[in-house]
Amino acid sequence: MNPNLSAIPGQLKELFDRLSATQKASLMALTTITVLAILLLLIWASRPQYTILFTDLSSSDAGRIRDRLQDEKVSYRLENGGSTIMVPKDRVYDMRLQLAAEGIPAQPGVGYEIFDRTNLGISDFVQKLNYRRALEGELGRTISGLAEVEQARVHVVIPEPSLFKDDKKLTTASVVLKLKGRSHLSEDQTRGITILIARSVEGLNPENVTILDSYGNVLSGMKSADSAIGLSATQIELQHKVEATLASKVQSMLDGVLGPGRSIVRVTTELDFQRIERTREVYDPESAVVRSEERMESVTKGADTPQIKEENTLSNYEINKTIEHLVNNGGSILRLSAAVMVDGTYEQTKEGMREYSPRPPQEMAGLANMVRAALGLREDRGDILEITNIAFDNESFGEEMPSWSAEENKDLIIFLLPKVILGVVLVMLLLMVRSFLKNHLRAAQQVLEREQTFLPAGGGPAQLMPGYAGAQKLPGKASLPDMENLISNEVREAAAKKKQISEFARTQSEVATMLLRTWLLEK
Repeated sequence: MNPNLSAIPGQLKELFDRLSATQKASLMALTTITVLAILLLLIWASRPQYTILFTDLSSSDAGRIRDRLQDEKVSYRLENGGSTIMVPKDRVYDMRLQLAAEGIPAQPGVGYEIFDRTNLGISDFVQKLNYRRALEGELGRTISGLAEVEQARVHVVIPEPSLFKDDKKLTTASVVLKLKGRSHLSEDQTRGITILIARSVEGLNPENVTILDSYGNVLSGMKSADSAIGLSATQIELQHKVEATLASKVQSMLDGVLGPGRSIVRVTTELDFQRIERTREVYDPESAVVRSEERMESVTKGADTPQIKEENTLSNYEINKTIEHLVNNGGSILRLSAAVMVDGTYEQTKEGMREYSPRPPQEMAGLANMVRAALGLREDRGDILEITNIAFDNESFGEEMPSWSAEENKDLIIFLLPKVILGVVLVMLLLMVRSFLKNHLRAAQQVLEREQTFLPAGGGPAQLMPGYAGAQKLPGKASLPDMENLISNEVREAAAKKKQISEFARTQSEVATMLLRTWLLEK
């Protein structure tokens, strides 16, 4: 056994005993933190990595999958209220294949796979019923593929064919949608679902498709192009869009001039929703065109009379006619009313109060002209604009501001407190590590300085440190050649020692470091 290695524990103990109380505490804290970090890293690295097995599961499917995982002794985690199940990464594909073979999770509804098995002796009624079930299931699966739809159920009513036209009944369909979270379907998406179902079922018209959400709200259906209820809903929506667009246009303009919160704009429109179809025929009697012309010639010859030639012409004229078919779908603006309230100006008094001052009439007239031009108001159709300069109630808002600021500060403190504590802990650790490294760097620097004074720096003679093994006192009466020989021997011995120390520090760096620390502590 190497004697140098056997002396390491004793040297470490001696080194630790010579440390100050602060250095001992810092070293122990740093060692404890390092060990804990290593243990946490090992625990984190050895824990199983979970990945998603299935997501967006129903309660029944989630319960069946959980039971199967418990039977297989597979650990699992439930996320998103139980709709997502996570398993260890090394078991995910195996469990997916195993559960899929057992039909878990179940598909929404029965599709065309119902006809994969041949049943002998099945009646025509059951065959039609199975076809309707398969059609409803396939439509439900297709609609469930939309991003906003979580689950869909389709019900189709296909009446029996009738011999008489008066007894014929129409095919109808209804759809119930369960949307994801706060998602909602746009009007175009609802219309797309309606067209999809109408084109998938024979004899089904789009107006006979009804779509509801899981809360019972009617999204589409039971309204045709001539339905008064449907038109009323469309009219209200169009009116709101027109009013919102005009109000936003004026509000953005006033906010840029007066500042945010200094004006209020409200617009009311009266739209013309009458749908007019007009056909007009215009005749021009002065413009006549020959349509057809017929000529007849006859020759009469008697015994005593000369030959008589007769010619008859029959002309038919067509009068110029213009046919116009005019269709007015409505939606034009019949009347427009706008109300605008503008806040005044405020000045600070000597008592520290805010004093309200109304705006000059010239400024209000200019604002009225800008609003009138932005809205496109016309006097010939009776448009109205009312613009008023009035003091806004800012006191209530000012009273609530301190409480709102306090709540915001409280939320900010709760949000930042953990991060501040973590930052302080990290700064303390960095300061401890910095102090520890600084002490070691200072010790290394002292060792280098000691080595420079301990060994000769050049090829000439150098003053050797007292107590050095190679240092010898020169004799009092020595000749010059003897002195030169002695100096040469000293130089060679110093170079050999330097080479030996460098080789020892390179091969046994840890022992050399501890030895230098011991020398420094002794000093």
